[in-house]
Amino acid sequence: MKKLIVLIVGLCYSLGSTAQMNDPLYDLNQKVHFGFSVIGTYGKLKLAQSPTFFDKENDTLNYISTTSFPGLGVGGIMNFHLNEDWDLRTMVIVQVMSQRNLTYHFKGNVTKTALLQSTYFELPLLLKYKSKRRKNFRFYVIGGAGYRYNFTNDADTERSETKPVVGLNANTFHYDVGFGFDLYYPYFKFSPEIKLSNDIFNALVKDNYIYTRALNGIYPKLIQFSLHFE
Repeated sequence: MKKLIVLIVGLCYSLGSTAQMNDPLYDLNQKVHFGFSVIGTYGKLKLAQSPTFFDKENDTLNYISTTSFPGLGVGGIMNFHLNEDWDLRTMVIVQVMSQRNLTYHFKGNVTKTALLQSTYFELPLLLKYKSKRRKNFRFYVIGGAGYRYNFTNDADTERSETKPVVGLNANTFHYDVGFGFDLYYPYFKFSPEIKLSNDIFNALVKDNYIYTRALNGIYPKLIQFSLHFE
């Protein structure tokens, strides 16, 4: 991951500093502008185990492991230019194919896997702080919070001891922190960005089966790599 970040930084800086100067008044001329994003995601889970996890009630359950998978999303951008250093922006994002698995390891080499598949609608509000522009290159950091709706939350899906289902709350709130690079071209601005997007509150839907009794909370986390075109 560190090598990838260093490579992206070096490539972006090289492209931005060596190319011919493109539209030096881009940010000043466009107080409000729009764009779109292609987003790659990698979902993770932070688990809070129940105090009864190792009690006699759960003495058949050894431990729980998680498996993460990459996902894909698209989004629309609305950006408000506040001043030379600050932007306020919002996005409408739809993320698909985001999946995280919970595998329950029982005594006797028995495992059960709950599939947590998610399709998100996301609406963040973000502040963007930008460095001074150097030719066609500009570094920025970004942060904020937002609302997220999970269409495939499994909260009402049928479940049993032999059919492991772990439901998540459909409505959640999250915070975002990240950084990126603005690269200026004659007719658009291209911005690769890396961002952490983590749920603030517990998303777990409790039920009477061991798959949620063993847990006190689940906090979904996303690593997002975005390619913005504005």
